[in-house]
Amino acid sequence: MRVLVSGAGGFLGEAAVRACARAGHEVRGLIRFPAQSARIRDAGGTAVVGSVLDPRTLEPAVDGCDAVVHLAQARGAAPELARAVRVDGAANLLAAARGSGPRRFVVGSGYWVYRDNPGVVTEESPLEPLGISAINFETERTVRAAEQRGEVDAIVVRPGMVYGDGSWFREMVEELRAGTYRYVGDGANRLSPVALEDTGEAFRRILDSGRPGSTYLVVDDEPVATREFAGFVARELHVPGPSSLPTAEAAQLWGADLTRLNSADRGASNGRLRSLGWVPRYPTFRDGLPPILRAMRAGPK
Repeated sequence: MRVLVSGAGGFLGEAAVRACARAGHEVRGLIRFPAQSARIRDAGGTAVVGSVLDPRTLEPAVDGCDAVVHLAQARGAAPELARAVRVDGAANLLAAARGSGPRRFVVGSGYWVYRDNPGVVTEESPLEPLGISAINFETERTVRAAEQRGEVDAIVVRPGMVYGDGSWFREMVEELRAGTYRYVGDGANRLSPVALEDTGEAFRRILDSGRPGSTYLVVDDEPVATREFAGFVARELHVPGPSSLPTAEAAQLWGADLTRLNSADRGASNGRLRSLGWVPRYPTFRDGLPPILRAMRAGPK
C-alpha cells in the first residue's frame, strides 16, 4: 500500500511512518521543513515537503496513494492555528484525495473526547469534548462528513496517553526532575497509557485491517491512577514523588476545561483494537516506561 502520513515529523507521525514502512508499505511522510527529511528516511519513508495548510503541496503528495493518515498538529500553538492544522488540514487533505484517488482515510484523534467515566471507556462511551479535545472532535466530524458524502472510507483512531521521548511525557519528566509536577486533586482518576511504539503499530494495523466507518481506542492493557503513574516515573528517575494541586487552584491556573480534562477518569478498553490482531509489545506502563526512561537518561533525542 502507498500511504501518505501528515505530521510525519512529529511525535506520533514518525512512529506511524516507521511501523508502516516496517510492514512493507511505501510511506510518504509529509513534513514542513527539509531538515526533517533524514528522520523520515531513517524511519523507512520518503520525505515530502509541504503543509496541510497549503493545498498546492497536497495534490502531488497524495497522487498515487492508496491511503492517508492525518496526524499533523500544532501542539502548543495558538488555538486558531491548532484548529487550522487539524480541521482545515483534514479538509485540505480530503480535497486533494478527491482529485488523486486515495479512498482510505485514517484520522488520529484522542481519547480526551470522552467524558469522565468511573467505569470502562469503550468506543461507544459518552463524549464530552472540551478545550483542545474539541478540536480533535471537530476534525473527526470533518472526515466523517466526507465519508457520508461517499468521498472516502474513514476510520477514527483515539489513542490514550501516549508516552515516549517527546510531547506531554517529556514535559512530565522534566517537571518531575525539577520538582514542579503536580496532579489535580487526589490523583485517583485513571488514565490509559500506551507506549509510542505500540501506538505506531496500532495505526499500521488499523490502516491494514480496520473497518471503514469504525472508531478504535489505542491503549494498553491496564489503566492506572494518575498519581500512581507519576509516582512510578519519579521512582524510575530517582527523584521525589509528585504532589497534589487542589482542583480550585488548578482551575485558576489552567481554566475550567483543562482542569476537567486532567482530572477526568478514563479507564479505557483496547478490546476492539485487539480484535484486529494488535498485541502491545508493552502490555502495561510497568513494562514500557523503564526502557523509555533509560533512553531519555542517555541523552536528548
